[in-house]
Amino acid sequence: MKKFLVLLCVLAIVGSLAFAGGGGEAKSSGGGKLTSKVTYKLAHVYNPGHPWDEGAKHAAKIILEKSGGMIDIQVYPSSQLGTEEQVLEAAIFGSIEIVQSGAAQIGNLFKPFNVCEMPYTFRDNDHVLTYAKSDIAKQMNADLEKEFGVTVIGCSSYGVRQLTSNKPITTPADLRGFKLRVPEQQITMEYGRAMGADPTPVALAEAYMALQQNVVDGLENPLSSIYNMKFHEVQKYVNLTSHVTNANFFVMNSKIFHGLAKEYQDIILGAFDEASKLIVNILNDDDKKLGDTFRAAGVTVHQPDIEAFKKATASMPEKFRKWWIRYGEDLHSRIQNLK
Repeated sequence: MKKFLVLLCVLAIVGSLAFAGGGGEAKSSGGGKLTSKVTYKLAHVYNPGHPWDEGAKHAAKIILEKSGGMIDIQVYPSSQLGTEEQVLEAAIFGSIEIVQSGAAQIGNLFKPFNVCEMPYTFRDNDHVLTYAKSDIAKQMNADLEKEFGVTVIGCSSYGVRQLTSNKPITTPADLRGFKLRVPEQQITMEYGRAMGADPTPVALAEAYMALQQNVVDGLENPLSSIYNMKFHEVQKYVNLTSHVTNANFFVMNSKIFHGLAKEYQDIILGAFDEASKLIVNILNDDDKKLGDTFRAAGVTVHQPDIEAFKKATASMPEKFRKWWIRYGEDLHSRIQNLK
């Protein structure tokens, strides 16, 4: 916590210097109309070239062009500005303007978002885009903003999570005593246990070394992330459990977002909508081709008993529905049934 407070202080100083030079909160002539260029930071934890990095850069390019050069978004990948937990809190404080955050990370603070992390909730990546446009998502996003001061400006899929290991994983029984790397998020630890594993929190930036040094036995990530983060270099199997398809979000400090004129707000929302579609297109393409890429690298792509994993995790929505009960006991099934 002390290190994080120091980071926030540093970011606040950087933000104040940026403001003096045209960054930070918008300089306007009233009504949020910009009179000078502003520069915003966008922080995420993924390596350059990851689908979410590509989406962030795509949105930044659109915004720079459509704002006439008035809004310049600088993308900081690879946890340069902190872990996912740290950058989300920095966005709440306003020391980082825009960040990427998963539903589970947001769910650590705003519990209803955990409904999006329940195993086998979303059918595929496109289902997440359907959810993003739903009245359900709009209401939950509005409540998040009201309670924590961050505005959801984009929502897409992180991908369909698969499990890596150095042995074949066919059923939950094969995960007994298996140290499964997970992010430090309550819900991911819960579904790790439900799948039969021993969930072990490790930051994403440290996961490769943790695998290499046998601190953990495996991890679970979409194929795109497994490839981008090079996890297949230190694992022998990719097991196609498809246990969670994640909703992931771009969020912006609400005070900064609402301080902009509506024309700029619309540019930002439109750009991140395009970015969200691009991310899903990349993920879908990667899911089609990366199996062959892994096999060519000597990794075995293994098909487990998915029904066994569905059965093992089936009780989770009922167990945790207290977190989203304000939206109705049937919220999870309504999300599952979105078309």
